[in-house]
Amino acid sequence: MRKIKIQDIEVNYHVFHRKVKYARLEIKNGELNLILPPGVNDYQELVDKHEKWIYQKISRIRRLRSESQKRKLDFSRSREDFRDMVSALVDEISCEMGLKVNQVTLRRMKTRWGSCSNQANININTRLRYLPKNLIRYVVHHEICHLKVRNHSKEYWDLVAATYTNHPQLEDELAIYWFLVKDLD
Repeated sequence: MRKIKIQDIEVNYHVFHRKVKYARLEIKNGELNLILPPGVNDYQELVDKHEKWIYQKISRIRRLRSESQKRKLDFSRSREDFRDMVSALVDEISCEMGLKVNQVTLRRMKTRWGSCSNQANININTRLRYLPKNLIRYVVHHEICHLKVRNHSKEYWDLVAATYTNHPQLEDELAIYWFLVKDLD
């Protein structure tokens, strides 16, 4: 594993050569991945160009991971209670918004709290059951909003903000809790 210093932090990084046209950066598990086209070995210019972005992302991940030590998961909610809660929230929120949800599925998801399909099917991550109810409600609302606006555009966030003006803080809370639940089940 290699290390570079960006401002006041040390960042672990890996270099991968893949069949890609353009070099790119990824941050996974708090480490920087440099994805380079075959034969390209000079990545310092790429790192220099995106130094501010790398610093902001790594700093945020470290801050959120540190915050996660102050949170506790709720293991008291059964699978059935969680299913019933999600079902009731979907009914309530979709009715309030005048939108129709086709089907709700609870499943273990590796990288997200929920998803919404073009067929108005909503998937909710089973790991959400360990979080506070206000965050579960927010995720359900977030996914139902996707029935109206499919992407994360300004229009979408304006729709979310009509109910949750504090959505940036809720998104941070979800990221904090992710560090606690990502290895469960």
